[in-house]
Amino acid sequence: MFFKMRSAYFVAAACSILTVTAVASAKYKLQNQQIQVKASGPGGMEINGKSSNLVLDESDTTLSFKGFLNAVNTGNSMRNGHLQERFDAKEDKFNAVVLTIPKDAIDEKVKSNAKVKGTLKFHNQTKPVDVTYSVNEKKHVNASFSFNVTDHGIDPKKLCYLGVCAKETVKIIVDFDF
Repeated sequence: MFFKMRSAYFVAAACSILTVTAVASAKYKLQNQQIQVKASGPGGMEINGKSSNLVLDESDTTLSFKGFLNAVNTGNSMRNGHLQERFDAKEDKFNAVVLTIPKDAIDEKVKSNAKVKGTLKFHNQTKPVDVTYSVNEKKHVNASFSFNVTDHGIDPKKLCYLGVCAKETVKIIVDFDF
């Protein structure tokens, strides 16, 4: 019994050390994250969604920022439901929106309107996207990009409700602290 308990303590200690080592090796950590989703339509219609659910995955060569459609709040529960239904967000394979950029393309120095090329995975389709970002002296990052949802397999008919149609282009604005 003593041997089994000692082995269990050893395994727990080893797992703790590996976890701390993995966390310590990650260079980037997000704080104070905010995602804005902006769409528009005829007659000045504006859709402004927000989420603070942003996850960072870091590899040796890339940074992947993952947001979730079912976490976007437009301030209107009916519109939230339409967003999730029309973009199939209730299915796990379509819920995540992932922006991946090369790690070596990121310059952490203070700058404004820097550009980086990345890839956007939306509705389970990956396409290139141009991202503009700024970094201030406190390591606060503001980044934005626009994309056409129909380029990612969304039927243009899904952008309409009761004859009112949102435009195909959506703008994403992300703020966070490194």
